[in-house]
Amino acid sequence: MASPNVEIVQRMYECFNRGDMDTIRQEIFAPDLVWRLPGRHPLAGVKNGAEEVIAFFTQLNKAGIQVDLIGIEPFGADSVVEVHRGHGQTNGAVLDANNCTHYQIRDGKIANVQVYISDQHSVDNFFSAVYALKPIPDRLAS
Repeated sequence: MASPNVEIVQRMYECFNRGDMDTIRQEIFAPDLVWRLPGRHPLAGVKNGAEEVIAFFTQLNKAGIQVDLIGIEPFGADSVVEVHRGHGQTNGAVLDANNCTHYQIRDGKIANVQVYISDQHSVDNFFSAVYALKPIPDRLAS
């Protein structure tokens, strides 16, 4: 029998793979969620709040990314650690990487996430090929 914390992470992946962002937003993510994704590609960096993470997930869905859980375990009273395979193909760019993610659960919702990438170079190359940056000065924050 899986722990409630493991079940919430599993449910997030199920919803992600079928594109159900409303359930993730309303039932799975804490509103003040912080999600950290390493890298030097257009989607990398810290996402603050459920809406930023949903926007990130929407871009992953547009890129055809699927996520398959390989292993998932509770880690202490409020954490879950999992290994997953992220894979997809868009415009000739191919992604196939195993990664690890640490989730902190608060009040039954995902509140804090750190992703660890197994092959950062290939992930950076994939997302840089799929997502072009706007020319300067449009790409710079005001």
